[in-house]
Amino acid sequence: MAADPIGALDAQALSTMKAALQQVSPLADADLQALMVHARQTQVPKGTVLLRAGEHAQTSGFVLQGGLREYYVLEDGTERTKGFNMAGGFAGSLSDLISGAASRVWIVAEAPSILIHTPWAIYAQLTESSPAWSRFARKMAESLYMAKVEREYELLALDAAQRYQCALARWPTLEAVFSQRDIASYIGVTPVHLSRLRSAKA
Repeated sequence: MAADPIGALDAQALSTMKAALQQVSPLADADLQALMVHARQTQVPKGTVLLRAGEHAQTSGFVLQGGLREYYVLEDGTERTKGFNMAGGFAGSLSDLISGAASRVWIVAEAPSILIHTPWAIYAQLTESSPAWSRFARKMAESLYMAKVEREYELLALDAAQRYQCALARWPTLEAVFSQRDIASYIGVTPVHLSRLRSAKA
């Protein structure tokens, strides 16, 4: 997950990512440094593909600015949006990183973005050797699991208008970053249907 590397993190980027990590689980300065020493800051132009289906995911990231979209491509070429990675959030196909198998998901920058990325192998080593990072990994897994449960509930129990409202509540700046087509794909409707939902909401 890297393109046009800027290099080592500047002070503001370092502070922002440390704060995001600490929100998941408390980490001492030494714990943070063990990961951050391997982190690199990357500027990603709009349209950059960060992971293709069939490739092997090797890095995880944090979005400083911009927005990424995760999606599947069906046999007929149709795209189905899995989720969005917004500024202040983590990015990377966790299932592919854990399994080591060829990725089934695509990740693309839908806006000019700035990322912090670290090798997954380093993170995995830390979670095995450090109690603090092991606790962090557990907390992160719990958070991702709850997000998955919420997404399943939305798809199975809510109508399109309710799913749209949930998406906006989860990502307040969603419509400023992503296209109507991408948002419609996430909700599970056509762009025309989404336009009707937006008109009803107005």
